[in-house]
Amino acid sequence: LGAGAGGGFPQWNSAGPGCLRARAGDPAAPPRSQASIAVSADGETWLLVNASPDLREQIAATPALHPRAGTLRNSPIAAVLLTGAEVDTIAGLLHLRERHAFTLLGAPQSLAVLDANPIFRALNPDFVTRRAIAPGSTFDVLGISVTAYAVPGKVPLFAEGAGDPGLAEDGEAMGLALSAGGGTLHYIPGCAMM
Repeated sequence: LGAGAGGGFPQWNSAGPGCLRARAGDPAAPPRSQASIAVSADGETWLLVNASPDLREQIAATPALHPRAGTLRNSPIAAVLLTGAEVDTIAGLLHLRERHAFTLLGAPQSLAVLDANPIFRALNPDFVTRRAIAPGSTFDVLGISVTAYAVPGKVPLFAEGAGDPGLAEDGEAMGLALSAGGGTLHYIPGCAMM
């Protein structure tokens, strides 16, 4: 859905060479929305991995994620899996607040960030089931086998303390191995170091 860093590309406040090239229309520097992917084992029901602030535009640009004819309100998005709780991974959840049923999965630390912020109560628990996943666990979501693993990553910028480097290695940032149809994809959007 997107491959840009926080803020997308070009970033709104960057006059760096790449961003200047993107704004000038250089085909070697195409604009990108913020990092997020959508995966499906059957092409009908979809798992979003992270919900970037650009989610509304990403859905609009991806016909497989559009509502299906026949029902006034519906979506093929059946689950969202968070790899962390940075603004760039959770802000798009607010686009999904329209009483659409889906499962929201994330590490306990990520779900605790959502629980602590009253704005995320817009995701009505009558429709949105939250499920904590532990790093190191393997589970099935919509026919996709997922293995979550802790990676060295940043704690959310808003959670950093004074003088704190903001690094976490306890599952606050996760990588994912997603397997279906004989293939495996590793998705590690918030890794601070290899």
